[in-house]
Amino acid sequence: MGFVSAIVILLRAFLLPRAALAAENLALRQQFAVLQVSAKRPRLRK
Repeated sequence: MGFVSAIVILLRAFLLPRAALAAENLALRQQFAVLQVSAKRPRLRK
């Protein structure tokens, strides 16, 4: 039973940081998309 629990702990150690990073990346992409829509760009003039 100790071997199985060690494998489960090892898998969680690899998968949880990736899931947390993916969630943070998704949140930052959403914030960037909202910023692009709401922020007005200055017009370039000759």
